[in-house]
Amino acid sequence: MKKTIYTLILVLAPLLTVFSYPRFAAYTGDKCSDCHVTPTGAGMRNTYGNNFAKQNLQMDFLKKYIKKTPELNTQLNKNISVGGDVRVMHIGNENPLSPTLNSFLTMEGDLYVNAKVNDFISVYVAPGYQIPSAPAMYEVFGMVSNLPADMFFRAGRMTPNFGIKIAEHNAYQRIDFLNAPYSMLDGVEAGISPGIFTLSAGLYNGLGTQFLSGDSKRLFVSSADVTLSSKEKNLNVNLGLSFYNNPYNFSTEEGTSVANRKAYAGFAKIGIMKHVALLGEVDFMEDTRANVMRRGLYGYGELNVRVTNGVEIRGQYEFKKPDRDLTDNRISRASFGAALFPLQGFETEAMIRFVTNDALPNTKEFNLGFHFYF
Repeated sequence: MKKTIYTLILVLAPLLTVFSYPRFAAYTGDKCSDCHVTPTGAGMRNTYGNNFAKQNLQMDFLKKYIKKTPELNTQLNKNISVGGDVRVMHIGNENPLSPTLNSFLTMEGDLYVNAKVNDFISVYVAPGYQIPSAPAMYEVFGMVSNLPADMFFRAGRMTPNFGIKIAEHNAYQRIDFLNAPYSMLDGVEAGISPGIFTLSAGLYNGLGTQFLSGDSKRLFVSSADVTLSSKEKNLNVNLGLSFYNNPYNFSTEEGTSVANRKAYAGFAKIGIMKHVALLGEVDFMEDTRANVMRRGLYGYGELNVRVTNGVEIRGQYEFKKPDRDLTDNRISRASFGAALFPLQGFETEAMIRFVTNDALPNTKEFNLGFHFYF
């Protein structure tokens, strides 16, 4: 059991540090960067993001209880702002091949600080809670922004902008494509976002590297998307493509050989009447080692329905086939649940998941999460 819990800690460590809820962008037709300090979305919320939470993420009948509460000001002064996230999860599973798991995990405790040095330069740091036996990695970068056409450049440690930054913390493509929870990589990134278009590209240490990269090869990641909305934003459609190329060295009996891992993603976010959000992503992977290519196929779908302010019904489906040229290696997971936002600053979500595995018995997973934020 102890080994199982440590394994889950490694998988479920503070993954959510830099991930947002892209369904909100689908509801509204906004860009993820409209609500977040980081230009590719996620992490610390800005003033617009906090106002969105106040207007949309609390139950109407509970608002009367906070009328006299002083307005929270995350702006310490005109240059420095702060934010934070605390997440506690209760995780359970029913697996015929292992003891039943039933455990609480404090999986995130982040303090965000963003300092605007001047009109163009800012410094972003996000120190946080360290889980024992699972050293956390957080975003830390300096950025040049506030340029024409929303151009930006940043350097430091960040998560490459690939596909949808899904809030599902252990989605198959999150783990297998970007090595979550250790998906934050040292490197540089630049982007531009004129009107309905966004484009970003970055160069990083390769996947799986720790503090220093002993491999001279670099990971290249690019992503582009376009958002189309009706006049009243009752229909929003976001379509995008992502690509990464990760050449790397590996050791064999004959010496060091060169391998290459490529990934391609197509994704979409659709918002209907500001109450329905559909998200989808399809990913293709090509991993070539010793002149042998392994081709993987991944998929993710998400349906969200806002019943009213502060109440959402949610469903997800995901699958992976690590080698699509072989049989009996497909894994799928269907999840159903609901998210409640009783008051600004607090969210709780419950999900039940049904996992189907070609090679192993089917299992069930149960997640209950508590999220405090500002």
